[in-house]
Amino acid sequence: MLPTTEPRTSRVINATPFFYGWVVLAAGTLGLLLMGPSQGFTVSLFLDLWVTDLNLSRSTVSLLYGGASLSAAFLLPGAGRLVDRFGPRRVVVVISLGLGLACLWMVNVRGPVALFVGLLGIRFFGFGSLQIASNNVIAQWFIRRRGFAMGIAGQSLSLGLLIYPWLGESMISNWGWRGAWVGFAALSVGVMIPLGWLFFRDAPERYGLTPDGNGVEEAARQRAGAREENWTLEEARQTSAFWIFFIAISVITMTTAGVIFHQVSLFAQRGFERATVIHVFQLIALFTVGGNLLMGKLLDWYTPRRLMTVALCALVLALLMIQWMSAPWHTVLFSALMGFSGGAFRVLDASLWPHYYGRLHLGSIRGLTMMGTMGGTALGPYPLGLSYDHLGSYVPALWLFIGLLGAMAVILVFLRPPMKREMGIGE
Repeated sequence: MLPTTEPRTSRVINATPFFYGWVVLAAGTLGLLLMGPSQGFTVSLFLDLWVTDLNLSRSTVSLLYGGASLSAAFLLPGAGRLVDRFGPRRVVVVISLGLGLACLWMVNVRGPVALFVGLLGIRFFGFGSLQIASNNVIAQWFIRRRGFAMGIAGQSLSLGLLIYPWLGESMISNWGWRGAWVGFAALSVGVMIPLGWLFFRDAPERYGLTPDGNGVEEAARQRAGAREENWTLEEARQTSAFWIFFIAISVITMTTAGVIFHQVSLFAQRGFERATVIHVFQLIALFTVGGNLLMGKLLDWYTPRRLMTVALCALVLALLMIQWMSAPWHTVLFSALMGFSGGAFRVLDASLWPHYYGRLHLGSIRGLTMMGTMGGTALGPYPLGLSYDHLGSYVPALWLFIGLLGAMAVILVFLRPPMKREMGIGE
């Protein structure tokens, strides 16, 4: 919530010799990075181990992962409201503690029920809540340069792809899969709690500052030239654009989560070894850097709606590529398409909601929209697992995803952005 009372004071902000938003951007980016244990590319490292050790089928593990993600999605609107009410700085401490405890729960998993509970906690506190808090705190400090800031923050995905598959594989090799979760718990609690408390700060207006580091006169000119429209969640839900964006993001995350979750097996079907998958994760990370930075820059020139259409088309090409790749250079092209689309999506998802609906109620809005993100990750792995178990191939599910992605790309081309004056909604 943006303040209307006297500005607060902060020794950390006062001691910073430059615009404090850059500190917030760095801290928020690290927050996005530290949700790595809850990401699909990390959880996928444990898939085959759970199938063997817990005596579960691949489709069962996929269903548990999807059910846990979907259950977590329904809890996220509450997390978003808490961020609006108490601010990301306070809430991120509780979230980080919850993520650490969820990681410790995974150490003693012996069956499907315990696995479901552990995955629920990891997905809710990590991929859901920590992402809401970190993106929210960055969005509060930038408006004119939001595209650039979110492009930088999006590097957390590429860094995560570089770090967590290697880190997870190393810890599994040295400590076993249960010991790896102890390491993830220590990382979440030992780093994120002090990081969030020391460096996260709520909206700059609370401290007598303005977004982007503008002076008073420049901020006034910016408001006069491009007034920020702040929508409540109820107002935003009345617009067709809100639900079209919601569905588009759900389809993107559903597809990406499904492919990443089953990537080891997908590559095995094309004749590639497990070590190749780890290298592909790293290649995707490198191409994600370009996708993040390019999309962040393009957002300063073009609307998120048009750029999301481009990201959807790139993902369609990646799904076509994975069905016929056989040579090493094919994996590079697949990595480029996945990296670009993944990096672009991360920046777009973080930017489009404050772009169209403002910052004032961003936590509540993101809490609901993250249901689409989390719901997509919940639904994605199961169709692929079901297709493999019953049809012996991932191809039918891949073509289903291609059809959904293509349909959303066409719809976005003709979508009109939401405007309050056209709906008769007052500020």
